[in-house]
Amino acid sequence: MKNIWDRVDFIANKISEKKDNCSEKNNPIKIPLKDNVYLPVTRTNRIPVPNTILRSALFGLVAKGKRKIEKRVLKSTLNGYTVRYSGEQLDQADLDVWLECLQRCQQIPLGNIVKFSSYEFLKSINRNTGKSAHEWLKSVFFRLKFNDIEISDGKYTYSGSLISEHFRDEETSENCLILNPRIVDCFGDVGWTGITKTLRLKLKGKPLTQWLYSFYSSHAKSFPIKVETIKILCGSEVSELKTFKQKLKKALLELSYVTDWHCEIDCTNKVVVKKVVKKNESI
Repeated sequence: MKNIWDRVDFIANKISEKKDNCSEKNNPIKIPLKDNVYLPVTRTNRIPVPNTILRSALFGLVAKGKRKIEKRVLKSTLNGYTVRYSGEQLDQADLDVWLECLQRCQQIPLGNIVKFSSYEFLKSINRNTGKSAHEWLKSVFFRLKFNDIEISDGKYTYSGSLISEHFRDEETSENCLILNPRIVDCFGDVGWTGITKTLRLKLKGKPLTQWLYSFYSSHAKSFPIKVETIKILCGSEVSELKTFKQKLKKALLELSYVTDWHCEIDCTNKVVVKKVVKKNESI
């Protein structure tokens, strides 16, 4: 074979054949998938993300050095969504990478290979491009690939990994990525939100603020939520509610500064967010 991508295509085809054969033996009845399945279409600066994920603790708040291995952990969610997760805990930095993967796969049919260099991928998510950053990116792809996630909105349940396949040429740092076409059913007709990439990246390094931005972006009109409920939903591991409330106040100020939303904790100890929707911010 001429180069790494010839080998990658060969391996990918073999994996696909193997999965088809296995599926035929164990599941004789297969639900057909439409040809050329795409992710939802958004404005160029927006990335489509299932609300199930944005309204849960799947990509939570993980303290440095405290990442756990989880097995079918039921993640806290809102409005009847169900999320179970097995694998290394995921955090908001992992979500930045997954969002970038979604954006890069948005223009082609799901199941096809998307190619990119590690360098330009890191630049695109405002990360350093040194050796440690490259190693960090490898570890994130590993976490996103080697997991099992069950996502359900009550109508449809997806079970699989967040990334279907990932290959990398170690000499050139070129990567290729494949997303499972069936993940598109997690989006539904109105079950997703277009996340503004530039705003999320402005909040890089502020995981609670990033989570709040994603969570409230998924609501056309928000409603007051108790501080303790937010603590559970975001997956915070801060033990004392008083300490979390202090962190939450700071995060709401940061969110308000970046988005121009009105964010506060009212006298009833509930989080109130009033969004200002600009004309150019439609999906």
